[in-house]
Amino acid sequence: MKRYVIDAQTVQQSDFEFELQVGMELFEAMEMTDISAADFAFRVIGHKETHNRSVIELCGQGSVVTPCDRCLDDVTLEVDVEAEMTVLFGDEAVAFDGEQVTLQRGDEFSIAQFVYDSIMLDLPMIRAHREGDCNPDMIARISGKME
Repeated sequence: MKRYVIDAQTVQQSDFEFELQVGMELFEAMEMTDISAADFAFRVIGHKETHNRSVIELCGQGSVVTPCDRCLDDVTLEVDVEAEMTVLFGDEAVAFDGEQVTLQRGDEFSIAQFVYDSIMLDLPMIRAHREGDCNPDMIARISGKME
């Protein structure tokens, strides 16, 4: 998971941008067992705002494969992600809380949790096929119409 690690000095001293490919390794590391496939392409952009504050933006899209909440067959969900986190620099490090992280000079930090949270928050609450695309045998079985 080294590719998710960013040096605090880079974030504090300059703007930066890089491409990040995300696949199943992130979901496996986070122990997300209901995602069976994932493929995302992101642009990670860092902006220095002041000497002790920067912002990291995550922009991109991709897809995950997960069981359909209605028929339990796999469904592919397309996701567009736009998120940002604030990076503060201080005397004492404070872990990422979903919106910001505080780092000390010389620290390294991983954006893996930020990337994972951003994807998961953009997934729909109900993960299902479009109406009419579910497995008809399973829908019939659930509705009691199987003979």
